[in-house]
Amino acid sequence: MTFPIQTLIVQKANSKKHKVGPLDAPVQLVNPDGSAFSGGAASAGAKGDKGDTGAAGASITALALTTDADGKITGGTATLSDKTTVPVTVTTAAA
Repeated sequence: MTFPIQTLIVQKANSKKHKVGPLDAPVQLVNPDGSAFSGGAASAGAKGDKGDTGAAGASITALALTTDADGKITGGTATLSDKTTVPVTVTTAAA
């Protein structure tokens, strides 16, 4: 039996020292390859070239999604920065 992956978020410590309590879970951090986790932030990759601007240079400013009776998203409408709207098509990929 496998357990679901639990995401742990490292946050800056506040100015007070944390007192360990009953809800604090002991964890061991490891890299995906099983090696010891050394901490620190991941290094950023090389900066890529700037992409071409779209024909109109418009961006999405609002998104309204449509759902069916089961709550599944079936489509919607996106409003662009030039005030035009475009339909949103949703397709379901096989699992």
